[in-house]
Amino acid sequence: MIKERLNHGQLLLLTASLLFLFNMLTAKIVDTLQSFQPPAYDIATGSLQKLGHFMAQNWRTYTITLVGYLVIWGLLVTLAVTIMLLSWHQLNRRYYIKALKSGQIHLSVLLMLLLSVPLTQIGFKFPVAYYLTMPKTFIDVIQNPIIWCLSVVSYLILLWLAFRLHLVAYFAITTAQGMKKNIKQSWQETRQQNRSVLYFGIKLLGCIALVIIVLFLIQKGLDQFLVGEQKRWIANALIAIGIGYFYIVTSQCYLFYTALVKPETQSKSTKSLLMGVSYLGILMIIGIFSSFLSGKFVREPNKNTLVIAHKGIASEKQAPNTLATLTQVAQTKPDFVEIDIQPTRDGVYVLSHDGDIKATDGKSYKIDETSWQTLKTIRYRTKGQTLRVTSFNDYISRANQLHQKLLVELKISDTITTQALLDFQNRYGQALKANHAQLQSLNQNIIKRLSEHMDQPMGLLSPVVNSIDGAKFSRFYAIEYSNANANLAQRVTQYHKALYVWTLNQKSDIATAYALGVTGYITDYPKQTRALLTQFNKQARYADVIWQMVMLQKTNI
Repeated sequence: MIKERLNHGQLLLLTASLLFLFNMLTAKIVDTLQSFQPPAYDIATGSLQKLGHFMAQNWRTYTITLVGYLVIWGLLVTLAVTIMLLSWHQLNRRYYIKALKSGQIHLSVLLMLLLSVPLTQIGFKFPVAYYLTMPKTFIDVIQNPIIWCLSVVSYLILLWLAFRLHLVAYFAITTAQGMKKNIKQSWQETRQQNRSVLYFGIKLLGCIALVIIVLFLIQKGLDQFLVGEQKRWIANALIAIGIGYFYIVTSQCYLFYTALVKPETQSKSTKSLLMGVSYLGILMIIGIFSSFLSGKFVREPNKNTLVIAHKGIASEKQAPNTLATLTQVAQTKPDFVEIDIQPTRDGVYVLSHDGDIKATDGKSYKIDETSWQTLKTIRYRTKGQTLRVTSFNDYISRANQLHQKLLVELKISDTITTQALLDFQNRYGQALKANHAQLQSLNQNIIKRLSEHMDQPMGLLSPVVNSIDGAKFSRFYAIEYSNANANLAQRVTQYHKALYVWTLNQKSDIATAYALGVTGYITDYPKQTRALLTQFNKQARYADVIWQMVMLQKTNI
């Protein structure tokens, strides 16, 4: 057992360092595991039989990957146990072995992991939780305030329950009691600490808000006076400070969860000058290394940008993927209009983001199981309009008349045959070539196979960070915006390819993409996005980037 007890300040700095080192190690392990896996575009999707054959050929690779993730879980439990025992001043071999074997400890760590996922969405640095987060674009779709309020209240209740039961881990290690008795004892021991929990939460949120606002305001002022490299260097320094601070905040939450004493007592750390210098030094070291390794820094902007109208609209009020809005969108002069197409049962492609269409008569039609003859007769309602399904042939013909280039996303089932791809080429190849259109798909194997029969520029679409390589059939990568980072943009540039990012609708999101060196801006507001990019080209501003990179851009370190 450690003879000299660590005070709370020392323990906080040690925990922050351990979290950073663990995140760095986990990222390295995951990257190594993924480097041995076949690229997504090689996963056979020509038929279920081909997919099964592919999995049979690569079962060893996927088994090793699974074992690797189990190793990460073991390391996560080891980290949590280390922090627990340090905070209890009970770090000894007997408790260590007992903890690692305890099912209650593994369950407690799993609970911590699940509860930390929402916090990791907003800047916290909890280990492993990053790999369970949702792309922010998918979260943005939920705009109902009632759902948000219910979600927040439910989550706060779960956090409160977790705190009331957090001593289960302590009793599991230091006693021979069963889980039921440990739960009861933890509930009793923490019954007087409700005010402490509320105080800690309010204080934590207040400190986070204060630090981020201060960093934002500093950069806001500097944006008015500085230019060029000076502005970028200071922005990167402030980002590093923000990231380092979030490691300290995350460590405080970790210790709060494992604490045996009230938070008020814990917070009375040593106020010495040495401790203050240590805080600042650890914060800066962690922040700088985290920023550099995770790609959270401002690059030299790419001024040769493309504006891409998402779903064929010029504002979120317009009906997506329909011929009715094409002329209006083309008037905003985007470089490309992005649309989604899907095949009907008889191989005719129609515009639709979803695989089902609900008609005004209440019936629902699955596109790939319905003939074009049936689909073209139905009406559906969206954005306050009653419309008919648009055929891809009609849409691309009109786009060619308007001299409007298209970015076409192929939303095709996982098991499309090569013959069906050849039929697509025969039916639409000439029109696509005349349009100078580009093609992309989440089903990356389709892009690889289709490239053997078509000369159109093609790209790989992914909601997460895609593996970047020199595959010649892909000209660009399209990544969800909260998963884009400077390192990714730099690697893409090195392979002489372009990085497209979706879906950028807020000024802070567009400013951040510009700061990362993104090429293509997929947005629901092409006119406004063009105006902002023109403004940034004249004078880059990074205040919004501070907020976005520190709090909302997700990275694993």
